[in-house]
Amino acid sequence: MSANIDLIIFTKKMIDLNWLFSIVQNKGFNTSINKIESVRNWDFDDMQIHSCESETKEIIELLEVGRIILINGIVSNNEFVVILNKTENVYETSVSLDTKNFPYFDSDMLDERTLPFYDEVSEVLLSPEMVNNLIVSALGVEVLVNYNDDVHELCLNSYNVVRWVFGIDKKISNHSLKGYRQVTPHILHKIT
Repeated sequence: MSANIDLIIFTKKMIDLNWLFSIVQNKGFNTSINKIESVRNWDFDDMQIHSCESETKEIIELLEVGRIILINGIVSNNEFVVILNKTENVYETSVSLDTKNFPYFDSDMLDERTLPFYDEVSEVLLSPEMVNNLIVSALGVEVLVNYNDDVHELCLNSYNVVRWVFGIDKKISNHSLKGYRQVTPHILHKIT
């Protein structure tokens, strides 16, 4: 069984899914959504199936009433899952991509094969369309992150993160985070 590349993104507003999928398609990857479900809680109570043609507005309405959204699909023959959740005023978008066709991604290393992918994702996160909405994002393989407004606590209690990308509102220069080094004003890399 292969691992998953995880992109966990915390934002002030929900990411426009049409915009997100258009970026992937503009990079030359065919994307299709196979299933959209929502659940009431992490015990998967009250599972509901929704149209694969659901608009971002409909998904926001589900999030606003406390539902957790699960989107399953395929991107260029690779399975992906997007999980959307809202806690208080923070939106979480978790994207997981199966690494079975990319075994070199099944690693906690930033190297010449993985760095271009992480750089492209970071460019999207720090793009003009996204940077003002972004709070923080954790990138890596099999990442575990629970949002905390305190940057130090957030990083300390997270696992398998190889790159952190911070929005313009988060100041990271004043934090000395063990195991990471700052490579740009908004990006920290895991030290390997």
